[in-house]
Amino acid sequence: MRRLAIGFIPLTDAAVLIAAAELGFATTEGLEIDLHREVSWANIRDKVNVGLLDGAHILAPLAIASSLGLGHVRVPLVAPFALNLNGSAITLAHPIYEAMEATGHDLSSGLGVAQALGEVVRARAAQGHDPLTFSTVYTFSTHTYMLRHVLAAGGLDPDRDVRLVVVPPPFTVESLRSGLIHGFCVGSPWNAVAVEAGVGRIALLGPEIFGWAPEKVLGVHARFAEAEPDVLRRLVRALHAAALWSEAAANRAELAHLLSAPAFLGLPAEVLARMLEGRLNTTQAGLPRENPDFLVLHRDGANRPDARHAAWIYAQMVRAGQTTYSPDDAREAGAVYRADVYDDALGIAPAGSSVGDPVKTCFGEAFRPEDLADYLARVKPA
Repeated sequence: MRRLAIGFIPLTDAAVLIAAAELGFATTEGLEIDLHREVSWANIRDKVNVGLLDGAHILAPLAIASSLGLGHVRVPLVAPFALNLNGSAITLAHPIYEAMEATGHDLSSGLGVAQALGEVVRARAAQGHDPLTFSTVYTFSTHTYMLRHVLAAGGLDPDRDVRLVVVPPPFTVESLRSGLIHGFCVGSPWNAVAVEAGVGRIALLGPEIFGWAPEKVLGVHARFAEAEPDVLRRLVRALHAAALWSEAAANRAELAHLLSAPAFLGLPAEVLARMLEGRLNTTQAGLPRENPDFLVLHRDGANRPDARHAAWIYAQMVRAGQTTYSPDDAREAGAVYRADVYDDALGIAPAGSSVGDPVKTCFGEAFRPEDLADYLARVKPA
């Protein structure tokens, strides 16, 4: 039995990894997974980099940033399995949302929320107030790019008109409660926790910004992938079986109960079940919002690493000013997503190329992976 140390952050989208470790899917493949709960993405990155973890539940943009040497030393990581798509939301402090309601914009749409937030930020600036502060979980994260996309759609400069800070997921709710931040974009379940605590209101679900956004992947060091390809294939098969089980509606109650354990998320199973179903209360009083794509764990090819998603992530890094465009870097970013390992592990033929916007942009410029330079020339900086 090969024993693996795998890190995770207490988020609902660690579900597939936790199910693989705890429900026998790894054992079937001759693996024993020791799960290590971490408090921040920087911890995850550093422990994978130095070999204290064999792999991790990791932000897809972080895996790419590490491989490109952005924000840290260059350490090559590979992602042979996508753990989920979507799963995030934007939550705002009540006074900010109430001010947005007063603008008259349609807050049931993503563009309307963006426009209302832009109007509130500009009005505050005209009155001499300090800029609003918003947090995401890490500089290189889908949450950062979602929030910047919304701000840009509202006519704001994310680097000048507001303050953007990093707060680890478990600390976001208390940061909002204490007034250190005015809102955040984070993965489930922390938006729901803020609502349950009465300290914030969910303004937008992630799939109302990008309908099919890459989120977390299994990230491993390239040296591990090269040294133990058979172990990696077995791990991919275990995760695939766990994802198939986790996606099934009949298993949601059991999965929510598993995730609720103190060693994992330590939150009520009924709250987690709603996250898995895509059914969220936007306020403490209710006002439910449902989206079947809120958190996708397996269906419609969600687990196969899509190089077009890696291209979108790289383009958002350029758009955010985190790097400058280079065709070589774009190719290197795409190489982090190892669909070949996934296909080999499962014994399936490589998928054909798809067309259209792979992240299903809901408002603003649609993404065109076939020509990154053209897309970046047309899109507003964010």
